[in-house]
Amino acid sequence: MSISERIQTADENDNFVALIQAAIENFMMCRTILAIVQLDSFNRASLLATYIYSLRLRDAPYELIEALNYLRDDAIAARTKEVLFNESTVRD
Repeated sequence: MSISERIQTADENDNFVALIQAAIENFMMCRTILAIVQLDSFNRASLLATYIYSLRLRDAPYELIEALNYLRDDAIAARTKEVLFNESTVRD
């Protein structure tokens, strides 16, 4: 699957779109997602694996876990960083 296809798939996923929209609207959530997507691929994947595991232990909604899984992809993480950085700059 090409980079543009992966990004388009994420853009079409309502749960992922809702996660990013929530991050745009909530400063602390935006900072958290930005911190995740700014990590290199290995550390981002490791952090997400640990975080998602802890969410599953606490019976977090499947939709949240599904949305966070998209951030494992380098292209999606880069695009998310760009969107959230631009949005957070606009608000400041």
